[in-house]
Amino acid sequence: MAALTALLLSLTGCTTIATSGPVEQVPLAAQPRGIDIAPEPPSADMTPVRLVEGFLQAMADPDGEYAIARQYLTSEAASGWAPVDAIVFDGEVTGGIDAAVATGTAIGHLDETHRYTAHTEPFVHDFGLVEQEGQWRISAPPAGLLLTRYNFERYYSRVTLYFMSRVGAHVVPDPIHLPESLLTPSNVLQALFQGPAEEISRSVIDALPRGVRLGDGGATIDQSGVVTVDLARLPVVLGDDDLRRLGAQLLWTLTSIPRVTGMIVTREGGRTVPIPGASANGVLELATQQGYQVLSRAAATDLFGVRRSRVGRITGQDEFEIMPEIGFRVADVAVSVDGGSMAVINEDRTELSTGGLGGPVSKVDLPLSNLRSPQFVLGTLWLLGDDMGGTPRMAIIDREGQAQLVSAEVGVGRIRDFSVSPSRARVLIVADVGGVPTLGVASLLGANPVTATQWRPLEIVAPAGDALTDPVAPTWQAETSLAVAATSAGVRSIFTAQLDGSVVQDLGAITGGIVDIASNVRLGGGPIAVTTDLDVTWRYEARTRWTRLADEVTAVAYPG
Repeated sequence: MAALTALLLSLTGCTTIATSGPVEQVPLAAQPRGIDIAPEPPSADMTPVRLVEGFLQAMADPDGEYAIARQYLTSEAASGWAPVDAIVFDGEVTGGIDAAVATGTAIGHLDETHRYTAHTEPFVHDFGLVEQEGQWRISAPPAGLLLTRYNFERYYSRVTLYFMSRVGAHVVPDPIHLPESLLTPSNVLQALFQGPAEEISRSVIDALPRGVRLGDGGATIDQSGVVTVDLARLPVVLGDDDLRRLGAQLLWTLTSIPRVTGMIVTREGGRTVPIPGASANGVLELATQQGYQVLSRAAATDLFGVRRSRVGRITGQDEFEIMPEIGFRVADVAVSVDGGSMAVINEDRTELSTGGLGGPVSKVDLPLSNLRSPQFVLGTLWLLGDDMGGTPRMAIIDREGQAQLVSAEVGVGRIRDFSVSPSRARVLIVADVGGVPTLGVASLLGANPVTATQWRPLEIVAPAGDALTDPVAPTWQAETSLAVAATSAGVRSIFTAQLDGSVVQDLGAITGGIVDIASNVRLGGGPIAVTTDLDVTWRYEARTRWTRLADEVTAVAYPG
């Protein structure tokens, strides 16, 4: 019997991702981390269970169109097997003298565009072992790849493709997953050329003109981390703004390759494409493109909170620095990413006021009550409140203090809580689905009006193998990851996960019921603070894990 945690993934469904052919030279400084799969071909006299175990390990290695994995199959099965997509499976392999079966729970799927979706359902697969030339071989492989969770998390890289926002001059992330051994500039760009995920397609602009592809020169990286990208079918005439967007989208996508520092774009004939901002030798340096990445911009890092109805900074363990009096008792607070603006909700949650940090505030007229969940995103304030009919509505207050209600096409029930992504392309929403709180993700469209559309449930499978339930206080923790309080196996805890439901971590339980979560959002993830129904604030950092930070604090907020 062999314990498994298998993830179903689409690794080679797109034929543009090369798994064989000429070697693309990648300097040591730019190579992916820890590629040491080293699967072995089947040995003589393997038992059925050991044979299937070897096959599962070999499916983590895409080299030569999964050449080693095919050796575990019968001749007929090997020629017909097409590892296009996959199942993610928690369970075990059992067998006897002439059979081996995988039984458990499928927990995820990676499609032909390398995008992951978490989903749980019972899973059983009989590998149909037969004797071929005196040795056991598999006659009925799964339709796609079947990988253990360990192999997926160990040998696959989360790759972030980028597209341009429709509501600002910044890039929007679109995560996919590729085997580390296929993490090359050419393969990453081939994935980019397939376009954005359908869910965000109306929220972004693809800066690549239609029909553009890699030219004969492909995409190669040198010892200094500069990638040369040869593009074919690039229009002869492109304006400076178009070229700037093209450069930003390509270069930020290439940052999934370790140690990328810059990029040169060429076209037919090896001619350098003159991207505005490039150096004299045509290199567009990553250091000059930080303005396109919202999480690379300067940001305040203080933790703010409300203690005894007063706003202040939490400056250390049980250290609360009260800010100047604003004239009324406060229930909640939000601070802008630059630390220049503040929003406060009064104690009975009927009024919103905004102003400078530590300065006077002015009331904002809103047709809402029970105000909650204030948050700044790209300089705009968002919050949740109930309209005159008692229906929860999201609202936006712009820099001039003008308010508008968001049209939320959730279509499943009342909104309980929400959190807008740093790039303002997505929104996490906890909504009632048949009376059950359900976490989902919607796309954000437009600037005025703004619509939240295409809400879809986000199933997060805990490390224990069960789907999280009763989600509370979702928040973005990094560019493509979130934090949420939820229940797994009857225990309340804080979990982090990628926005596609992959790479789930249990940060551990804390004392008290979790009321709210705040995160200092950074590219690689920042500290997380939570408040409980005991009015205690805890903070999580990777080095120290959970630390009791302050008592009598009823709300917390990092600048956003």
